[in-house]
Amino acid sequence: MPKRIAAWVRSVSAPGKYGDIYGLILRVQPTGSKASTWRGTVNGRRRDLGLGRYPFVSLAEARAKAFEYRKAALEGIDPTLLRSGGVPTFATATEAVIALV
Repeated sequence: MPKRIAAWVRSVSAPGKYGDIYGLILRVQPTGSKASTWRGTVNGRRRDLGLGRYPFVSLAEARAKAFEYRKAALEGIDPTLLRSGGVPTFATATEAVIALV
C-alpha cells in the first residue's frame, strides 16, 4: 500500500477507501467528508476502529494511533481496551469469566 501524504489527503475528493500504512484507511464519502479508520486482526477477529474525521484528526495523528493499535494487536491486546482506558467490554469480561470456569 502506498504511503499517503498530507497534501494528498487534503485534496482527494473521489469517494472510496484509500489504504495507508499500519492498517490505516481513509474513507471519502460522496459528500466529500473524510474519516480515518484502523482495520486489523486481533486474535483471529477483524476489528475496525474509527480514528476520527479529517481535518479534526490529521494524517499524522491517525498514523500514530494506527501504529499504536497495530502494535497492541500484534501483542495480542485488543485495541478497544486502549480506547476505553483499560475497562473491558461486557463481551470481554464474559469471555474471561467463562475461561475461569
